[in-house]
Amino acid sequence: MSDNRIPVFDIGDTLMPSFRLQNELMRDELKEQGAKEIPDFDTNNFKIYTVSEVEEYLEEHGLEHGDPLRIIEKYKDRERRFMEENGVFEFLREVSEKLGPIGFISDNTIEGKKWMEAQLEAHDVPYEGLVVSEEVGVEKPDPAIFQKFLNQRGRPGEDFVYFGNNLKRDPACKEVGMEFVLVKQHKVYGEEKDVDSIDELNYESVKQVVEK
Repeated sequence: MSDNRIPVFDIGDTLMPSFRLQNELMRDELKEQGAKEIPDFDTNNFKIYTVSEVEEYLEEHGLEHGDPLRIIEKYKDRERRFMEENGVFEFLREVSEKLGPIGFISDNTIEGKKWMEAQLEAHDVPYEGLVVSEEVGVEKPDPAIFQKFLNQRGRPGEDFVYFGNNLKRDPACKEVGMEFVLVKQHKVYGEEKDVDSIDELNYESVKQVVEK
């Protein structure tokens, strides 16, 4: 491995189109129950993994016939299939073996973390560090979530580049010395700014950034 900075990734709408996948699933499931208007599900913080959050969404919008457990399991299957069919696990494995070991920092639940860890293990993706907001007790842009990752790795922020898609939250990584790169591939949150960015995550695009 060359003397490059190490890639660290956000998860939702950076590695996969979470907003699209979650809301496609909600529409598919609830149309079967006869629902005519299906509002967008709040994808922030991966609430899709939590039964109580899905129940609250269904109750709030009068969609009492939806089955939260069925919705969660079917979403996990959609997400896994997307990552497999689009080579996301292969991409992460290659980056980690050649430029890593990579890590992950996400506004996410502990249940979401457990699911992601299981997928990374099942697909032989080596990594060091997967920090989520629920375990830290703060969400991005609080820099404590990034500092937690650095503490786990035992290295300074200057050794890492954070790839994310949220311009309101993710640039806070710079407060602990990490570089931020915007990933435009799936969905960008926040007003566009003049920041370093890439259109698509692949080995070459990441390699060019971390070896600058």
